[in-house]
Amino acid sequence: MDEPNGDVSSRRKWLKLGLVIAFLHYVSLLLVILLLQFNVALAVIVAVSISIVGGIALVVFVLYIY
Repeated sequence: MDEPNGDVSSRRKWLKLGLVIAFLHYVSLLLVILLLQFNVALAVIVAVSISIVGGIALVVFVLYIY
């Protein structure tokens, strides 16, 4: 049942990370949709900022911490 490249705890750890990323993506999407109702330019700035900072943070977290 287990694959040779990882055990169950390793896969569970990656699953938890994926679920956290999905939740944070959902929250950021709601924030951008909320901001679109008030100011489009601010929503675009926030969306780009969240994408860049989130991507860099995810890479650093996975490569050096996780």
